[in-house]
This record gives sequence, structure tokens and C-alpha cells, in this order.
Amino acid sequence: MWLRLTAILISIVFFINGCNSLISQFFGTHKLRNFTIEEALDKGIGDADYVQLDGAWKPGDYIVVPAKNAADRAVLLFPLLSKAQLAELDAGNVVTPKVIAWTKNFKMECDEDNTCAPRIQVDAVGVVRTMQQDKNKAHLLPAAAYKLAENPNYIEINRHPIAWYWNLLMLVGGISFAIYIEGRAQKQRLAEREQPL
Repeated sequence: MWLRLTAILISIVFFINGCNSLISQFFGTHKLRNFTIEEALDKGIGDADYVQLDGAWKPGDYIVVPAKNAADRAVLLFPLLSKAQLAELDAGNVVTPKVIAWTKNFKMECDEDNTCAPRIQVDAVGVVRTMQQDKNKAHLLPAAAYKLAENPNYIEINRHPIAWYWNLLMLVGGISFAIYIEGRAQKQRLAEREQPL
């Protein structure tokens, strides 16, 4: 009985997650929202989970957080600035980045050449995700140049939400598995009733 209830509970979780993500992808927070970097700095990005920040600048400074073990992956972090912030930085002033980009898709060799996040203007696309505490080393950016915002947005660059068809599969698969388990249990109960005493 407990096994059946656990299986149904897992099915319901898959159904709810698939349904929620599918709706969010087309009508809610998982839908791609475009902001200029200036809008993101001035007004924030609200509850958006998937964003494109147009006209953002990588200033050339970054932090590489090495992997803890063979199963782990290193993380690259760098601030995204506006053109005005970049000018302030070049003038020797401290700037406050409100958006920290990060990724695991990079080659560690770039750190030797200091080319992991070269200064360039980008239209940064990614998923807003909280970083693991042990990987969040944004506070190690040079203190003479950066003062981290109190609650910066962390964006995993070049990551996209799960494709809609996988969410649909979770939704259909979850409800189908629950119906199958319950139908099988019903047949077993009927078979037990029909057995002669």
C-alpha cells in the first residue's frame, strides 16, 4: 500500500511540475523577457526567470571557482555592467554590479591567459538562478573596483528553460503513471474479492 501511495505521490509531483513549467513557459516567468542592461539596473527584472539583457558589458574582470572534486565542475563568474558603469570603472571609481553572470561551460585554460570573460558588449541570455553558497565567490571581485549589490541577480548565461515538450512529457507521464498504478490496484482488489472463501 505504501509503495502504491509513494508511486502516486511521485506521479502527482511530476504532473504538477510539468503543468506549472508548461504554463510558465508560455505565459509566466519562464517566458523570455527582454530588458536593456540599464532597465535591469534601474528597475530590476521582477520575477522573470529567463531573460535577455541587451547592451550589457563584460568588463574583463572575472572569478574562476575551481571544482571541488572529479564529479564537480568549475564555475566562471563575471559582472555585467552598463556603458555608464564601465566608464566609471575606467575612471577609477567603484561600481556596484547588480547582475552577476555565471557559467560552467568554459575551459579552465582561459584562466591562464586571462581570457575567460574578455571585455565585450553582449546581449546576455540566461536563466536567473541562485548560486550554491560554496560556488558564489562574487565577493572576491577586486574591492578597489567593485562593491557588490545587496541582492544581485545571478544569471546562468546561455542556459535555457527545459523545452516545452519535456514539460508536456512530465505532465502526461505523471498522470498516466498514476492512472496505471491505481488501475492495477483496482484490478487486484477485484481479483481478491472474486477468490472463493
